[in-house]
Amino acid sequence: MPIASVVRRHIKKKKMRHILILTLILFQLISFGQTTEKLDVYNVPIPKNLDKCFKVLDKTLPDNEIELVKTIREDSIYFNPAFKNGTDFFHAWKLYKGSVLTKYFNKKGLYGTHEIYNTILISYHRHLNKDSVKLEEQIRKIQVKQHKEHEEFIGKTKKDTLNGVYIPIDLKDCFKQLDKLLSDSDKSEIKKLYNKNKTIQYHHSLGMWIRNNWGLWGGSRLQTYLRQHGCSQPDDMSATILEYYYDWLNNRNDDWLKWDNQSEQQKKTKQ
Repeated sequence: MPIASVVRRHIKKKKMRHILILTLILFQLISFGQTTEKLDVYNVPIPKNLDKCFKVLDKTLPDNEIELVKTIREDSIYFNPAFKNGTDFFHAWKLYKGSVLTKYFNKKGLYGTHEIYNTILISYHRHLNKDSVKLEEQIRKIQVKQHKEHEEFIGKTKKDTLNGVYIPIDLKDCFKQLDKLLSDSDKSEIKKLYNKNKTIQYHHSLGMWIRNNWGLWGGSRLQTYLRQHGCSQPDDMSATILEYYYDWLNNRNDDWLKWDNQSEQQKKTKQ
């Protein structure tokens, strides 16, 4: 066979091999893109039950997060950095706004946004590992825990002292206790502020002490009193105390007395 023909034949085979390799690479890239492409969970209807949660998560949760849910211990998923602040589905499914999925869990006896979120994560972990989800058992354990925490909370609201610290019973009692706790220079500093709104500068100091020591997070008779008077968040509670304490120090008692009396009237009206 002539040398020229052999060369042409060799070149042709080489080109065909290159084309075949490129085709395979292109096919793999296309296939990879198809398997890793996920739907946006915000564009998918909120699932109505747990089984539908699994199907949506399969289609929307990134592959690395699915692998994470599957492989780490189920009691650690909720606290993992990838999940502890709430993934997209936490917000997309409006677990904190009484969505159809929230109502589904409520009917089964499960309440609490984060309790529902954690239950979904644990259940999905078991689903991925082909284990029995045992939803009813999960809910019973949470109910027992919530009941215990509620009993402890109620117990705290009936005590006048927590962890060795006296708990004020109302706003005026708060002022009296602050008078005892603070030095003359501290009280003078608060008293000389331009107005009550400036007490916000104590939010991370005196305000934090009040929130932590007077049971505004974990339950106390003062927390109950302030809730009954329209304050729902610990930050708002400590702010209210400090703002009216400023008035107290400056012998301006009309505002806080009016606030207290109006709140008492509202409470009686609701009853």
